[in-house]
Amino acid sequence: MIDIFYTSFTEPLPTTLYSELLSLLPKDLQERNERFLRWQDKHANLFGKLLLMEALKYHNINNNLSKLILYSEHKRPFLTLPSYDFNISHSGAYAICAIGQNVRIGIDIEKKQDRDFENFDKTMNSKQWEHISSSENPIETFYKYWTIKESVSKADGRGFYIPYEELEVKDKTVQYEGKLWFLSDIDIAEDYSVTIATNKLSSYKLHKLDFTAATTTLLANKI
Repeated sequence: MIDIFYTSFTEPLPTTLYSELLSLLPKDLQERNERFLRWQDKHANLFGKLLLMEALKYHNINNNLSKLILYSEHKRPFLTLPSYDFNISHSGAYAICAIGQNVRIGIDIEKKQDRDFENFDKTMNSKQWEHISSSENPIETFYKYWTIKESVSKADGRGFYIPYEELEVKDKTVQYEGKLWFLSDIDIAEDYSVTIATNKLSSYKLHKLDFTAATTTLLANKI
């Protein structure tokens, strides 16, 4: 079972509340958060980490992120706990975090909006572009392919180092370099596309959180 925690935000939190929530993070992650310039990016980064903390607490794991998170050579964050994996994504007004045991995870959320497809010409192969252009809703079809490729590349761990045009989708799976990734669509909001990729068939459970209402609980459980 994979647990997927998500939250949404449409405006900046009150300054005091934002500061209280930020104080829950280790100092190095607080400093990293402050490097973002836009409030949207600051909030998305903060909420992603808070979702992970809640996910760890849900699994009865000490949520001290400074002791639990390391980074691979391709900058993919992973847990020092060998049997657990997690992945975070955010776009628009949503942040999302997936966590599971004995499974490799990649998740991606994207707000569906008009795009100049020419800027993404190297991300799809000719068959996929044909499917996109001939579909009744090219934007929706594009974002479905995009979240699939993003989630697989994140699960793999190499991100954009993987040539996206080589990722073929067949029967809700992607096979690349001898590895098979299973795909699931996650329904969170109508104008968002969300895909999770795993290295084994897995069910999932959604958990929606509201940090403006959960502050007292979070502060009480600060480690």
